[in-house]
Amino acid sequence: MAKTYFHLLFIILTLSSILNLAFTTKLNFTTDQSSLLAIKDHITFDPDHILAKNCGVIPSWIGNFSKLEQLRLAFNSFTNLPKEIGSCRKLKVLWVGDNQLSGDIPSTVFNLSSLEYLELGYNHFSGSLPNDMCKNISNIQFLHLTSNKLQGRLPSSTGKCTNLQEISFGENKFVGGIPTSFGRLTKLKKFYAYNNTLTGLISLIFNISSLELISIEGNNFSGDLPIDICDKLRMLRHLYINKNDFTGSIPRDIWNCSFVGLDLSFNYLTGRVPREIDNLNDMMYLNMGSNSLYGEIPHAIFNSTKLQLLYMHDNKFSGSLPSYFDFWLPNLQEMLLWGNKLSGGFPSFISNSSDLIALSLAHNIFSGFIPSILGNLRHLMFLDLSNNKFTTQSGSTDQWGFLTSLANCKRLNLLYISSNPLNGILHAAAFGNLSTSLERLDFSDCQLRGKIPIEIGNFTNMTIFGLSGNELIGSLPITIERLQRLQLLHLFNNELHGSIPHALCNLQKLFELAMSENDLSGSIPSCITNLTSLRRLYLDSNKFSTLSSSLWGLNDILEVNLSSNAFRGSLPVTIQNLRSLIYLDLSSNKFSGDIPTTLGDLQTLQYLFLNNNKLQGVIPESLGSLVSLLSLDLSNNSLSGVIPQSLVKLIYLTNFNVSFNKLKGRIPIEGPFRNFSAQSFMGNNGLCGSSRLQVPPCKNSSLHEHKSKTIVVLEFVLPTIVNGELFHTMNCSMQRMGLGMTLTDFGISKLLRESDYVTQTITLATIGYMAPEITLKSWVCMSLHKDVSEVADIKLFVPNDEQFISAKKDGILSILKLALNCCEEHAEQRPNIGDVVNSLKIIKTKYLRSIEATRPSRITPRRS
Repeated sequence: MAKTYFHLLFIILTLSSILNLAFTTKLNFTTDQSSLLAIKDHITFDPDHILAKNCGVIPSWIGNFSKLEQLRLAFNSFTNLPKEIGSCRKLKVLWVGDNQLSGDIPSTVFNLSSLEYLELGYNHFSGSLPNDMCKNISNIQFLHLTSNKLQGRLPSSTGKCTNLQEISFGENKFVGGIPTSFGRLTKLKKFYAYNNTLTGLISLIFNISSLELISIEGNNFSGDLPIDICDKLRMLRHLYINKNDFTGSIPRDIWNCSFVGLDLSFNYLTGRVPREIDNLNDMMYLNMGSNSLYGEIPHAIFNSTKLQLLYMHDNKFSGSLPSYFDFWLPNLQEMLLWGNKLSGGFPSFISNSSDLIALSLAHNIFSGFIPSILGNLRHLMFLDLSNNKFTTQSGSTDQWGFLTSLANCKRLNLLYISSNPLNGILHAAAFGNLSTSLERLDFSDCQLRGKIPIEIGNFTNMTIFGLSGNELIGSLPITIERLQRLQLLHLFNNELHGSIPHALCNLQKLFELAMSENDLSGSIPSCITNLTSLRRLYLDSNKFSTLSSSLWGLNDILEVNLSSNAFRGSLPVTIQNLRSLIYLDLSSNKFSGDIPTTLGDLQTLQYLFLNNNKLQGVIPESLGSLVSLLSLDLSNNSLSGVIPQSLVKLIYLTNFNVSFNKLKGRIPIEGPFRNFSAQSFMGNNGLCGSSRLQVPPCKNSSLHEHKSKTIVVLEFVLPTIVNGELFHTMNCSMQRMGLGMTLTDFGISKLLRESDYVTQTITLATIGYMAPEITLKSWVCMSLHKDVSEVADIKLFVPNDEQFISAKKDGILSILKLALNCCEEHAEQRPNIGDVVNSLKIIKTKYLRSIEATRPSRITPRRS
C-alpha cells in the first residue's frame, strides 16, 4: 500500500510541477492540457496502473499543494472530494465533473477565495448548498453543479458572486423560488436551472440585461410572461422556459430578440402568436407546442432561412399554410404541426426543404391529394399524415403516385397515413417498392380494398404493421414470416378469411397480434405457443371453433380476447398457467361445463368476461382470490347455487354482472356489493336481498331458528324449583314438550329443534359429559350478551307480572352462570353434583325471598 501511494505521489508531484510551470508562463488551458497529457505518456514506471485506472479516491494530501492553481480530474471514476482541497488556497480552477463523487460538497470548497471556475457537474453530490455559499468565493465566474442530487433552496447569498458569468443548477432537486439577490448578478450571461422543482415568478431574471441564455425548463414556475422581455434583454439569444406553468399570452415584443433558440412548449399559454415578426434571421429552433394557442401561424415563420427545428404541435391553430413555392426553409430538418385545426391543401413549399428528416401534419383537417413531390425529400425518415382528409386521384393512372415517389426516400423508416379517405385498391407494386428500411407502417382506416400484397415480405426491418379498418379480403400471406423483427401486427376490422397461417408462428418477437372482426375460421394453430414474446392476443369476432390447449402455455401473456367466436368445450384447468394475465374475455362463445376453480390462481387478473356461454355449476369460491379484479361478468349462463361470500373481499371490483343465471340465496351486502345495482342480478328467480336490488326479501330463517333454540335451552336448563310461578311455567313447558331429562345431561343435541319439534329422548345422567357437536356453553354464551328477557321464554314474564321481573331475571342469570360452570372443558374445573344441588337450593331460596319481598303486604281483618 505504501509503495502504491509513493507512486501516486510521484505522479501528482510531477504533474503539479508542470501545472506551476504553466501558470508561471501564463500558458492557456489547452497548452496545460497538452503538457499534462505529454508527461503522462512519458511515464513508464506505473506498476499499479494508477494513471490507467483513473478511479478510486482523491488522496487527502492533495491539500499539501499550496501553489496548485488548476486541478482537472474530469471524466474519470473518482468517488470522493476530500475536504483538504480547501487548503489549496491558490486554486483557480477545480474541474472534477463527470466522476462518481458523492456525499455533501465539502464546505471548504466554498472557502477557496481564488476560485474562478468550479465544475462539479454530473456526479452524485447530495445535501443542500450553504446559504452563505458566495461569502468567500466572490471571484467565481463559472459555477456548474449540473446533474447531481442536490436539494433545498438556492442560496440567498448567490448575489454576492457578482462576477458570475455562467451558473448551472440544472437537473437537481432544488425547491422554492429564485432569491431576489440574483438581481445583482449584472455580469451573468448564462443561467441554467432546468429540471428542478422551482416555483414562483421569474420576473427578476428578466431584469438582468446581460443575459444571453435562460434555461429554466422542467420546473413549476408560473404567472404571465413579462410584456417587455426583449426590451430589457437585448442580448438574449436562447430562451427555454418549456414544461412549466406559465399562463397568459406571448409578449408582443417576443420577435424583437434575435433568438437562436426559443422554446415555450408545454405551458398554458393562450392567444395568438404575435404577427409583428421583425427578426428571425438567426432563428434555428422554435417550439411553441402543447399550449392553447390559436389563430393562424404567421407565414413569416416559414421564411426563416436558418430554421432547422419547427414545432407548433398540439395547439388550436387554424387556417392554412403557405401552398406556394415562394416560401423557403432550406435548412429545415423537422417540422411537427400535428394536433391542430389546420386546413387546406398539402403545403407544397415543403419540397424546398431537401434536408427534411421528420414531417408530421397528423390530426388536422388537411385535404386534397398527397403530392408526388414528397419523393424530393431524399433524407426523409419520419412522415405522419394520419387523421386528415387526404385522398388519392381515384381512377387516375397516377392514383398512387405519392406512394411510388416515396420509393426515393431510402432512409424512410416511419410512414403513417392512417385515417384518411384514400379510397382505392391497394397498389401492390407501389407498396412493394417502399424502402426496405421501413420499421413502422400504418395504413389503417383508409378505405382500402384488395388483398394484402405478398410484397409485405420485403419489409424485413418492420416492427409495427397496421392495415386495420379497411375492406381487405383474402388471407394473410405466408411471406409474413420474413418479418422477423415484427412486434405489432394490426389487421382487425377487415374481411380476411381462412385460417391463421402457421408461418405466423415464426415471428419470435411478436408482442401484439390483433386480427379481430374478420371472417377467420378453423382453429388457432398449436404452434402459437412458439410466440414467447406475445403479450396481447385479440382474435374476437371471427368464426374460430377450435381452441388449442397450447394457448394456455403462453405463461407471460397479458391480454387475451377470444370473444364472439364459436369455441366449444370446457374451460381447461391449465388456465392457471397464465400467471401474468390482466385481461381475459371468452364471452359469447359456446363454452360449457364448470368454471375451473384454478381461475382463482390468476392474482393479477383485472378483467374477466365469461358471459353469454353455456357454463354450469356454481360460481367458485376461489374467485374471491382474484384480488386485483376490477370487472367480472358471468351473465347469461346456467350457473346455479349462491353468490360466494368470498367475493366481498374484492375491494377493487367496480363492475359485476351475474344476471340471467339460476342463482339463489342471499345477495351479499358487504364490500363492493354495496355499489352494485339491480341490473347486476336480474333474471335469477332464487336470489333475495335488499329491495334496492329489486329482489324479494330473504326469510331470516337462521335468526329465527337461533332464537327458538335459545328459548328451548333456557326453558329446559331451569332447575326443578317446586314453588312459585317459575316452577309452574317451566313444568308446563316440559310437560307440553313431553321431554324427560336429568339435571346433569347438558348434551345440547338432545334439546334443539330440527324443525318445529323436539325429539323426545330419555338420557341417563352423564356427569360432566358434553356432546361434542354443539355445547350448551356456546349457546348460553351467545345468550348472555343481551338482556335475558329477550332470549328467555316469554311465558316466564307475563304482562301482569312486572313487579317480579327483576327477581326472575336474577334467578335465571344465576342458573345460567351455574350452567356455564358445569360446562368447563376440564373435569377438575367443573363442580360436582352435590355442589350443583346446593347452589340450586341457594338460588331457589334467594328467588323466593325476592318474590316475598316484592309482594304487597296483607292485612288480616279483625273479627268482630
